[in-house]
Amino acid sequence: MAHAVHVAGKALVKVGTGAAGVLEELGYTRNGVDIRCEGFFLNVPGDENGGEHGPPIDVQIFGEIAHVRLELTKWTVVVADEIASRTKDGTAGTPPTPGTLMFAGSKAIRLLVATATTPMNFLRAFPRGAIEINKGTRYSALVCEFECHKDAEGVLYNAVIV
Repeated sequence: MAHAVHVAGKALVKVGTGAAGVLEELGYTRNGVDIRCEGFFLNVPGDENGGEHGPPIDVQIFGEIAHVRLELTKWTVVVADEIASRTKDGTAGTPPTPGTLMFAGSKAIRLLVATATTPMNFLRAFPRGAIEINKGTRYSALVCEFECHKDAEGVLYNAVIV
């Protein structure tokens, strides 16, 4: 197999923030979308390798999440306000009720990074980190990072774009 340069194409970010999960166009980023997948593991110690102080005799995997970082320079304000609420069906400026369950309460958002060649559709996401925006005479940039989890069927992401 030959080595090649990979170009996914422009990435239109879409989100499903409403009750029906209908995708809305959030916008385009400055230099693409940064996606980082993180696995969760546990070492199994064993006396064969020195117990707790030696290397593991095996490793268990417990799942994976993804972090998706967006730095948008072109976006739809109304949709960005929906994201600012951090939950599906939320209202910007009105934090959700403390203790709201993101999964059981169906408050997670669908996040689609729609590229020409390799789209990534995260079915259960929410902006967990800081949401940043600069205001002034220069163009504004909206920065947010989503944390993505597997859905009830065990799917972290797929390539569905509709």
